[in-house]
Amino acid sequence: MKIRPGAADDVEAIAELHTESWRSAYAGIMPAGYLDGPLLEIHRELWHARLDSEQYLNGGPPSCLLVADADDGGRGVTAFAYLTPQRDERILLDNLHVQPGMKRSGIGRRLMGQGLGWAAAHHPGRPVYLEVLRDNTPARAFYERMGASLSREFVESFHAGFDLDVVEYTWAPEVAREVSAR
Repeated sequence: MKIRPGAADDVEAIAELHTESWRSAYAGIMPAGYLDGPLLEIHRELWHARLDSEQYLNGGPPSCLLVADADDGGRGVTAFAYLTPQRDERILLDNLHVQPGMKRSGIGRRLMGQGLGWAAAHHPGRPVYLEVLRDNTPARAFYERMGASLSREFVESFHAGFDLDVVEYTWAPEVAREVSAR
């Protein structure tokens, strides 16, 4: 597995993986009609907005997109992570997705380590956090194994008209540095 910085040419592969990951991980958690709907188009728009932005193209990204490519050349993008600074001085790990068939292969751990390393290097002293659906127990167990601490619980209202329980996990700056060095 090779991990590299993501680029605008990765939009389609990232949107497809993002959608595949949601449909797998959130089955039985999110309404089936939503998961079976136009998620791919929504994710394409999101990633085009992120990667085609003037800020990303001119002078480098303020955020960090890491992409894992398969060594065999046949699968393309097998995982990705996206981190971005927030106005509250924290770093949001907004996405960490691994192809469903590649979970527990170690690629999520490698992406997490590199992402936390990026945060420690470019934004020293800032905590990193993420939000995950409460009922996504495999993801929650992974984040806990990676040293995250439960920091908040809340209900999120989705634009499609449903509400879900969400939990927030945080890596204190010293924990993020430690995890990135593993």
